[in-house]
Amino acid sequence: MPSEQLRCAVRIRRGDLVHVQGEWREVCAVRLDRYATGGMAVVLTFAGGGRPLRVPADHLVTVPLPEPPRPLGWAFVEDASDSPAVHETECTTCGEGPEPTASQDVAVRHLWCAEHAARTGHTGFLALRVGLLRAVAVDGVPH
Repeated sequence: MPSEQLRCAVRIRRGDLVHVQGEWREVCAVRLDRYATGGMAVVLTFAGGGRPLRVPADHLVTVPLPEPPRPLGWAFVEDASDSPAVHETECTTCGEGPEPTASQDVAVRHLWCAEHAARTGHTGFLALRVGLLRAVAVDGVPH
């Protein structure tokens, strides 16, 4: 493993990887023990068998650096607050239009366009829907 750090043996937990005799081994059990001289020892048992490793509790053990958290990505969703989307319609010739409305009723806006076209002869219209978006963090999606 390219990125390593040293950790005190007493902090090793089940599931950790440790570097032992040139290879990475997964710890499947950890227990505390005492040396005959009275000092504390940590006994590491490894997945896949083999002899347990007994080390002084304050001994530094090589472990891989934790993986950095995966970057968050972003999804954009319509804002569900009390601010409804606003619909605007305007004539592309003269810029006239009805008052912006929160109404979703397309027929009302089309009726205004028809009446305006009949009255002025203008036939081009711009319809806009202006709404708020909210960015929501999504785990594991690159941004």
